[in-house]
Amino acid sequence: MNHHSLALKHALRRFRALGGSRVLDLGPALGRNVQFLSAFISKLFVADLYSTIRSQAGRSALDRARMDRILIRDLPRPEEAPIDLILVWDLLDYLDREQIATLGRHLAKLCRRDSLVLILLSTLQTMPELPGRYLMLDPETLRCENDSKRERRSPGYKEPDLERLMPAFEVETSFLLRSGIQEYVLTTRSVA
Repeated sequence: MNHHSLALKHALRRFRALGGSRVLDLGPALGRNVQFLSAFISKLFVADLYSTIRSQAGRSALDRARMDRILIRDLPRPEEAPIDLILVWDLLDYLDREQIATLGRHLAKLCRRDSLVLILLSTLQTMPELPGRYLMLDPETLRCENDSKRERRSPGYKEPDLERLMPAFEVETSFLLRSGIQEYVLTTRSVA
């Protein structure tokens, strides 16, 4: 499904205005996105966190220590920072509150003042069982591909949840789409 993404348009416009050059994509490596971004960035980091977390957790919940180890291993090293734009996509809908807080702390360490974070959250009661793959077709169009045959209950995270769980970031802007997706662009409040 394609959708007009005002948040992507906003984030890319701000990213370019700030002279951004480094992007971290927390979704799977997709050739279309690499090709799209390579036209105007110097460094792209990809960390398919959902797949890693799912493979490490197995049937049990992932505690903070294990989550920390995954993030230390899979995210860029501090010397590769700062990251100017982080594409979180719908990952947060598939994490619990403690995992989001842990991820937020790690992401804050990679950011500079005014780094940008793009997040998509479901506002519906149910959502696909697995995260989608988001392809950037142009600076304001995303295609979401999702092979999930089943649905699960949506956690219903909202703006106050983001601000409480990720205190180093604040919501710069948000857009509610007809599809039931709330798009957020966050910016860093302060470097952790």
